[in-house]
Amino acid sequence: MATASASAAAPARAQFAIPAGLPLDRALTAFSVQSDRDILFAPGVVAGLRGRAVHGRLAPGAALDELLEGSGLAWREFEGRFLIERATPKLSTPGVEAASEVEGVVVTALRRPTLERLTPMSMRALSGEELTRAGAATFQQAGALLPGLTRANTGTGRHRFSLRGVYGSGEATTALYYDDVPVTGPSGTTSDPGGSAPELLLVDVDRLELLRGPQGTLYGASAMGGALKVVFHRPNLSQTQLSFSGEVMANAGDWGEAQTLVLNRPLVDDKVGLRLTAYRRSEPAYVDNRRLGLERVNASLVEGARIGLGLRFTPDVEVNLVLAHQESREDDTSGGAQAAPPDVSLNYVRTPFDSRLTFIDGALAWRFSGLQLSANLAGYSWKSVRRSDYTGTLLSERRSPDGCRRYLQVAGCSPAELDLYSAYVDSRAPGLLSQPIDLRAYVQEVRLGSDAPGFVAWTLGAFHELRTDTIDSQVLAADPATGQPEEGKGFTGRRIVDSRLTQRALYGEATLGADRDTSLTLGVRRFEYDKRTLGEALVVNVISNTADANFRTTAGEEGWSVKVLASHRFGPGMMGYAQASQGFRPGGNNTVPNLPPNLASYGADSLWNYELGFKGGWFDNRLLASAAVYRIDWSDMQYTANSTNGAFSFITNLGRARVYGMEAETTFILSPQLRGGANLSLTDAVLTKDQASNDGIGLGAAGDRMPVVPRVAGDGWVEYRRETPWGAELMLRADASYVGTSHSTFKGGSAGDQKLGGMWLFNARAILKARNWSLGVFGENL
Repeated sequence: MATASASAAAPARAQFAIPAGLPLDRALTAFSVQSDRDILFAPGVVAGLRGRAVHGRLAPGAALDELLEGSGLAWREFEGRFLIERATPKLSTPGVEAASEVEGVVVTALRRPTLERLTPMSMRALSGEELTRAGAATFQQAGALLPGLTRANTGTGRHRFSLRGVYGSGEATTALYYDDVPVTGPSGTTSDPGGSAPELLLVDVDRLELLRGPQGTLYGASAMGGALKVVFHRPNLSQTQLSFSGEVMANAGDWGEAQTLVLNRPLVDDKVGLRLTAYRRSEPAYVDNRRLGLERVNASLVEGARIGLGLRFTPDVEVNLVLAHQESREDDTSGGAQAAPPDVSLNYVRTPFDSRLTFIDGALAWRFSGLQLSANLAGYSWKSVRRSDYTGTLLSERRSPDGCRRYLQVAGCSPAELDLYSAYVDSRAPGLLSQPIDLRAYVQEVRLGSDAPGFVAWTLGAFHELRTDTIDSQVLAADPATGQPEEGKGFTGRRIVDSRLTQRALYGEATLGADRDTSLTLGVRRFEYDKRTLGEALVVNVISNTADANFRTTAGEEGWSVKVLASHRFGPGMMGYAQASQGFRPGGNNTVPNLPPNLASYGADSLWNYELGFKGGWFDNRLLASAAVYRIDWSDMQYTANSTNGAFSFITNLGRARVYGMEAETTFILSPQLRGGANLSLTDAVLTKDQASNDGIGLGAAGDRMPVVPRVAGDGWVEYRRETPWGAELMLRADASYVGTSHSTFKGGSAGDQKLGGMWLFNARAILKARNWSLGVFGENL
């Protein structure tokens, strides 16, 4: 990888109103908010110190000088952020010195800025710089740094996110946010928006925040297990920057490459700025399809661009606009077949995935009279074509008397008629399920909150979302030699499903004692959902029976989510908390033909999360640790079952589940050159009630472990930096991650079950970095 950059800077100004006498960590947090700049410091460095008053419109550097005057501390720029340190002689290697002191960063997990180390929740924040150093440009790569986050494959190019064992179908259980905008997948034919998510490449990202546990009061129903938040870099209104990076990779003898270009340009100094990010990533194939005799079938390509426009009308009023567009293609499945060697597919057909995502967001920030008004007006369009192998369904129905009667329209089938029907099924096999989908969503949100330090910190908000999607579900015959669809044979079946969901919510959180060592937070969200679904069978599939696929259904849901949290700071950089929080998802109607009346709809599910956590630092914060233990009681959980002929999936309520878990994280600094860390997630998620049914398969019984939820997941990393004789910095980094064993069904080892996980991954990187360029080599999945 190589990068080059050139820059020219002029200091921006911001309006400051920071009272005198605040504890310095809180004063620096207020500075970060009012300057819209990230700031990093070790809690031990500022312990016991108080800030001076800062008022007026000042350049951030001048404001920091006033704030730190007489404290014995100084500041400097480090990797685009302000670094606070003791005013002592510095080591000769800036990056090495920073690595020995940087342990505090401001995050927005609570919808207001707080220090990560002093935010009372189980979370992990990775800066864009950390993602780059670890080589994490995709959600799959970032997931290795986030134990406890499960990214389960649901088909070529599609994945379901889950946290804390809260894994289920329907609306997402783990919310995905780009900046302050939630995004999700389409309902499709299975009423399962959480089964896929529009994944942008993680390039030119300011930070990635993983929020564990229910976030329903601030982030809505799709966050009952947690939330994953991607924060993009905003335009810098006073600094010109240009960078380019290129990467070459090899896998199983095939080559891939990646390029990223970032340009930041002030258009009107301190008033208007533009940021352009363009990227391309081609990953080599490694899966062979032995049934079709094809090698290296799953190459992928991602191309995209993002434009950010920043407008500062006054020191207190800013608008940021983001337009992102990404197109991607995966040529075939990346998953191996059951009972086959690793990286071997036995599909009868090719199953590529094509995606085109456009995302737009306008964000307003207005500070006035000790308050901040924030508003987002956003929308996104996700057009995709997903494909899957339908051959197994056809073969399972090949000798079906019911299918024979439907095909020949007779009361009963003779052996000769059954042979005739079987010949028809054979003529439609192998089969391909092709599903073009058009998803459009429009999101509006407004928040008003306190902006000045004080005893009470509060946020009030209103949220509205309109989401529509249309799926054209087509069953096609395919060429048995190539696995490609044979368009001239027409449709085995075709149906359209159109879904429309409207969501409205009012929410609020208030923290009493926000400027004290002991605080209490209360949160509540009132929500309403309305969903309408239309279905039409254009070509009836007599094999799987879609004769009753014409329908119109409506469903509505309303309710409350609440949260209670108490926290206490035991000393500088050390705190504990206890919380009880609620998660909720709305019910809906299934779109599967011929379901029994008792399964035509499914109800809402909800959970309670009870949690204790601790965060602290020792040895002048060279050893940092945090841990959380929790229990989740999940009622009426929504999950996918399959129709008895295996042709359709539908959602049903499974009763109850219980989850016990622990999350732990530590970072240690052995010397100014050497540092590392480790993360551990333990999850015990089981059903507590039998789920037997004569109308569906794939359900579980009391004591069964939740599918796709490993008991153990963890990662560790170590990083070494030193200055070379010619002035460049050498960084060596090694990462190891482990995901424990889980199963794809409740009954491990049953027919159709697939064993997942149970593997280690090792990555190693070496990067040589100078002022305007860097060069690196790496090995992944070793």
